[in-house]
Amino acid sequence: MPEPAPEPRMNWLKRHIPTRQSIHEYRLLRPFAPHLSQPALWRLTRRSVPRGVALGLFVGVIIPFMHTFIAAILAIPLRANVAIAAACTLVINPLTIPFIYYSAYRIGSWELHHDAPLVNQAAAERFSSELSRLLFWIHEASGPIALGVLSIAVASALIGYLGASVIWASWLKSKFRRRRQERA
Repeated sequence: MPEPAPEPRMNWLKRHIPTRQSIHEYRLLRPFAPHLSQPALWRLTRRSVPRGVALGLFVGVIIPFMHTFIAAILAIPLRANVAIAAACTLVINPLTIPFIYYSAYRIGSWELHHDAPLVNQAAAERFSSELSRLLFWIHEASGPIALGVLSIAVASALIGYLGASVIWASWLKSKFRRRRQERA
């Protein structure tokens, strides 16, 4: 009986995720090369993929720069798939940053029960220059933004982990169902 053809989505994923060799080309990752060359960190398994998705989303939201490098390093002790973790950090990009940080401010303000407008107009008028107004706004908004970013990061990691687990389980069920139908 011929071997069933691999699923097209998995082929696309395997072609587009980074390989061990491409990760080792990064100068910052060379000191971690012995750890990153462990085959278990690169296999697509039911445990490593959801861990990689959660780690990538969390690190991508929390840290807006060098997040791919940090996710790859954190994947080692967490036994997450390095390629998936690195790829999931890319949800943060120049197009999504404004929306995420505005949402973070709104969520953080709600969590801290700040019902005031974004900038207190009377207090802002005391400052004469635009730089002073900007610094005043950053001072007023930094707490809600920090709390909102943390909330978004935790929520996206949880949703990503659960979503990847459900998708993985449904993919396995459909794969076994197809095998059973081919045998019958």
